[in-house]
Amino acid sequence: MDEYEKIARLLEEGKIRPEEAEKLLDALEPDESVSDAEAGTQEGRLEVVLERADLSIRVDPSLSEPRVLEDGGLKIAIKHTKHGWKFKGPSVRIGFFDLVRARKKVALAIPPGLGLKLRLGQGEVDIAGKLPALDLQLGQGQVRFGTVERLRLSLGQGKVNGRALLTAGKHSVSLGMGRVNLALEEGSDLRFDLKVGLGELAVTGTAKHASEGRGGKYSGTLGEGRGYLKVSVGMGEVEVETP
Repeated sequence: MDEYEKIARLLEEGKIRPEEAEKLLDALEPDESVSDAEAGTQEGRLEVVLERADLSIRVDPSLSEPRVLEDGGLKIAIKHTKHGWKFKGPSVRIGFFDLVRARKKVALAIPPGLGLKLRLGQGEVDIAGKLPALDLQLGQGQVRFGTVERLRLSLGQGKVNGRALLTAGKHSVSLGMGRVNLALEEGSDLRFDLKVGLGELAVTGTAKHASEGRGGKYSGTLGEGRGYLKVSVGMGEVEVETP
């Protein structure tokens, strides 16, 4: 259980108030200047904060700024910030989900070169197109994405399915319970450490490995190993495809 899950659990159990949870979550956020440098893009980023929604994002070369295609009735426009752009739902309570109502469907289109910083309590995230950076925290759900050059994912429970071209910098995928399918594209230059506490671990392609028993670890290198990727799953499955 990571720090985000611990805060959500404390909130659900009534041991802390929503205001206290927000302060704790803010304290976990990385310094903005560092985050921007890690994004590796001059175009900035789009930040999306939603409680419970199915989010669809596609890269559109014809655009110069992000656009809302469907807001699920939230009636919120994207606002410009000093770091890029921001789209925020009307009420965000980490660890609290309204399971009676259907999840909102939100669709956005973004220009090329824009990084994404996504914070969702529950839902599905579907990203089409190439991204310079993807920073996602998702309590419960699944995420699918095309080629990403900077990657930082943290999920409590769910599925991850995507492709990445990773070189310099630090990248991470952390999942409490579920499945990770990640394809590293040709040109990736990094060291990587993979770990499953309880479950199965498989590496295919140039590097090949299959875990034995109830869990496993694997370390490898592509190219000169300029970057670093860490994939960690508490319980579930990890499959990494190498070029």
